[in-house]
Amino acid sequence: MLRRVNFYSICIAFGLSVLLILAGSRYTDNTNYRPSSENRRNIKNFLKIDDGEDNFLQSVPTNPYDGSPNIEKIIEKTRSKIKFELWNYNYTISGVHRLEDLLMESGGRPLRSLIISTWRSGTTFLGEILNSMPGTFYHYEPLLKYEIIQIRGPPHSDKALKTIKRMLKCNYDDMEDYFEYGKTHLHQFSHNTRLWDHCKFKKELCFDSEFTAKFCRLFPFQSMKVVRVRLRLVQEILQDKELNVKVILLIRDPRGVMQSRQHRNFCQPAPDCWKPELLCADMISDYVAAGRLLQQYPDRLIVLRYEDLALNPNSTTHRLFKFLGLGVTQSVEEFLHSHTNVEVAGVSSTFRVSRDVPFRWKNVLDFDYVEDIQMTCKEAMGLWGYKMAHNATHMASKDFYPLEQYSLTQ
Repeated sequence: MLRRVNFYSICIAFGLSVLLILAGSRYTDNTNYRPSSENRRNIKNFLKIDDGEDNFLQSVPTNPYDGSPNIEKIIEKTRSKIKFELWNYNYTISGVHRLEDLLMESGGRPLRSLIISTWRSGTTFLGEILNSMPGTFYHYEPLLKYEIIQIRGPPHSDKALKTIKRMLKCNYDDMEDYFEYGKTHLHQFSHNTRLWDHCKFKKELCFDSEFTAKFCRLFPFQSMKVVRVRLRLVQEILQDKELNVKVILLIRDPRGVMQSRQHRNFCQPAPDCWKPELLCADMISDYVAAGRLLQQYPDRLIVLRYEDLALNPNSTTHRLFKFLGLGVTQSVEEFLHSHTNVEVAGVSSTFRVSRDVPFRWKNVLDFDYVEDIQMTCKEAMGLWGYKMAHNATHMASKDFYPLEQYSLTQ
């Protein structure tokens, strides 16, 4: 009997020991717990802060139901977000050692780029490529208030150039007319996605010169596009050593420009937009100015044809970013992939099968109209490397490739 009791006691003790060991093992495993891939995705989504437009810091910059946004909180969140987005950026590509060297609020000097072109020449697409770079403050069309005119000299040139220089320096003093125009033309601000992500909750922020200046000074990269000023006037901006801006002249085949302008209601009443003779006179003026300025500022001006960008978006973008002193980030690569391989309707849409866009005019324009453009623009087309179509059959032929090499040497 005693032996039987001892045997049961030993069995019970052994069983308890096993249970304790298993419990301890489970506890130990829990201390080294790693979430499953699905859990990791859920955690990542919950804490997500990335280069896209829908992240936490951008989508909830202010309380949309609160009439008094905390500006200092917006500034601090934006400052933190920029640091996060650029945490592994190689600043030596940009000629500096750290982020602060590019921040105006820290006494640094941002990298500034200025796109010069004309309406319907691909500036929206190019501007969005630059805007896809993290840490970019995008000055979209600061001269919208001038409506549909080209500024080639007085009476508007002095004030227009002053506006460009002030904005690139994040100085919005004495710019009441700019903000007044924006109150009824919100697209003046909405293309600057990083600013608009706050203004869309409280539009008054975009009309506040003090807030806009403070917000602008947070960004290491400043980009601007302008379609109302001709290149020869930009010499004044290139001479400003404090700005140290790099200029991109974007040119497009006048036949493609005029075909694209047919879809814009604003264009037809305005001679500067609707008459090919004025467009092509500007192309000749830009050609002469580009040749001269490249000799004076070889490291500060680059010329791109829209067709080269559309047909070879990746290689052209890499070449452009190298010129600008920018590293091509994952967000830029993703933008190029998503915006050059799918068509989204809309005259201002930047989602295009890019290789199909440059020569669309061949299939949609009447040859009589094309011939009128070619006769008017023969000199400009020859300078910029655009071949003539001989007749309607030749124009529509797949064998007709409208591009050839050009040279800016004088």
